Amino acid sequence: MNKNNKKNKSKDMTVGNQWSTILLFSLPIMGANLLQTLYNLADSVIVGNMIGANALGAVGLTGSMVWLLTAICTSVGSGVNIAESQFFGAKRETDIKEVIAVSYLIAVILSIVMTSLCLIFAKPAIFGFLAAPDEMREESLTYFIIYSFGIIFQLLYNITYGILRSHGNSGGALIFLLISAALNIVLDCIFIGVFKLGVAGAALATVIAQAGSAVASIIYLSIFFPELIPSRKYIYAFKAKGLLILKLTIPITLQLAVNSLGFIVLQRLINSFGTASIEGYSAMTKIEQLAHIPAQSLNIAISGFAGQNIGANKEDRAKSGYRTTLKMGILFSVIIGIIVIVLDKKLLGMFNISGESLKRGAEHLDILMTFIWVSTITNITCGFLQGVGDVRVPALSGFVNLGIRL
Repeated sequence: MNKNNKKNKSKDMTVGNQWSTILLFSLPIMGANLLQTLYNLADSVIVGNMIGANALGAVGLTGSMVWLLTAICTSVGSGVNIAESQFFGAKRETDIKEVIAVSYLIAVILSIVMTSLCLIFAKPAIFGFLAAPDEMREESLTYFIIYSFGIIFQLLYNITYGILRSHGNSGGALIFLLISAALNIVLDCIFIGVFKLGVAGAALATVIAQAGSAVASIIYLSIFFPELIPSRKYIYAFKAKGLLILKLTIPITLQLAVNSLGFIVLQRLINSFGTASIEGYSAMTKIEQLAHIPAQSLNIAISGFAGQNIGANKEDRAKSGYRTTLKMGILFSVIIGIIVIVLDKKLLGMFNISGESLKRGAEHLDILMTFIWVSTITNITCGFLQGVGDVRVPALSGFVNLGIRL
């Protein structure tokens, strides 16, 4: 692939109209996030309807733990994205390649550590701390253990996606996640509907789907950005670039991990209210994830936009882009909040819950949607700060959030 083709797939966000640049960059991210959320949603719909509400609760019970794993994988991708964005804006080609080579090596090492910890602590966490009901605990444990074997694929995908975003390419993820979503839904139907594997089938389908998105992302990178494929000759920079990635990643990880740990505590409290609350909360979180897609996508968009412009020494453009993104985010969140509140019980009904479970899920969802614009402002602000390289304030924000919640 020649350089002209690469330029067609890259996007320099240091020039051009800010509204259109940020919006057009964020739209494919929204599409990718929507696909990812929809295949998780389909997972829950299939489990709830083919197996039952009790199985949905068992899978949902591990949601806070799964979120913690996802947060760590996402944080590594964000750290790589920030470093790459600034090096891209500054046109430092050697630094770009060093970061890429080191980041993939970190992915392999980290996946081994994380998977091992999951296997060791899964049972104490689910049976002990979360106090899973007797009728759900074995299925919850089975689901989480199988799910943990997909960590390596999550890390590879997030790092590759971070590299592509840093070069202004946000559209590739639509392809990766379309493949992943199709695999997940088809395999769910086969493993659950045909082979009757229950929640184990749902977990296995998810891991295979994650592998599909990881492989697709690396193939995409090799086709359109062959010069960005990691090379062993840049591993010499492991110490310097590894420390840089960790410096950017650790505060983001702490921020997301603290929120995730807060939700693990919240899940423990919800479990104490009985199966109706577990089922209602499990369904509610899926709709909540859909509602937060625009804010999360704009978080990623402003991070890349700010990173490139700071790298190019265009601070005023970076700040102006932040204000533009805030306006878009608040508008999207208000519209979405109103729609979800109006359709709350119809949306939750997709998961085959009813009665007290439906009532409790709707109550929780309506309160969250009333204040969704506040979390949108936080999301966008944290994305901007991370993009300019200030990862400490977003981390502090996460601690404050958890403190107030607890």
